[in-house]
Amino acid sequence: MKKLIVTGHGQYANGLKSSLELLAGPNQDFLFIDFPAEMTEAGLKGQMEEIIQSFSNDELLFICDILGGTPYKNAATLANENDRIEVVAGCNLGSILEAVFQKETMSLVDLANSLVDSSKKYTVKFEKIREVQPVHNADSFENGI
Repeated sequence: MKKLIVTGHGQYANGLKSSLELLAGPNQDFLFIDFPAEMTEAGLKGQMEEIIQSFSNDELLFICDILGGTPYKNAATLANENDRIEVVAGCNLGSILEAVFQKETMSLVDLANSLVDSSKKYTVKFEKIREVQPVHNADSFENGI
C-alpha cells in the first residue's frame, strides 16, 4: 500500500487536507504534517519518523510545499536512508487530487514522477479574451482606409 504525506510550512498541509476532503472525500492513505512557526525542526523530523515507523510495510510519498524548505530537507534526508520513500515538492491541488485516484495503478517512483508532470500541466496562465474588432464595410471608410 502507498501512503501520501503532505507537509509544509504553517498550515499548508491541513489547508490541502480541507480541500482534498471537500473534493474527494476523506482518505486514510493521506497523512498531513504542518510545520507551524512554534515547531522545531527536530519536532518535524520526529513526526516524520513516527509515520515511517507506523507504516513500516507501506511505501511513502512525501509531498512538500517548496523545494529546499525544512519539510523538504527532512523528508529528503529520510528518503536517502529508506528505499520505500520518495519525495516531491511544489505540487498543486490538481496534481495531488489526481494522485488520489492514480496511486494504486502505478509504482511509487512513477507516482512521484506523475505528480511532478501533472503539477506542470495544471499550472497555466489565463489568457484574456481580447475584444473582437467589428468588420467595416466599404461604405464606412469615407476618408479612406
